Amino acid sequence: MVRIRLDRNLSRRVAEEFGPELTRAEGRRVLGRAKALAASAAIGRNPGHSVADRIEFGIKYHGIDTTVGMTVIGRDGSDVTLAHEFGAWNKQAGKFVEGHHVMQKAARGG
Repeated sequence: MVRIRLDRNLSRRVAEEFGPELTRAEGRRVLGRAKALAASAAIGRNPGHSVADRIEFGIKYHGIDTTVGMTVIGRDGSDVTLAHEFGAWNKQAGKFVEGHHVMQKAARGG
């Protein structure tokens, strides 16, 4: 097995080389994938309690860089984005609920 180290500044260097158009286009692709993944994940786990209508996405441009973000609001109005993405202990169910990893999969092209 071979380990290849990537430069920590690689994404910044790519953006500087190819310009903001590239990062904007990729940001829009990631946003589209994230919306599709979130819609399927919101329905799949608990059909009676879908969060599909409480997921918001945003895209922000920072010069040459682009940020795609997701916010999930729980039934009680609290921000449950981290629990939705990475998983959390569900008090009502009394068990750990796995995360959907929507943004991670979207960024990787899945």
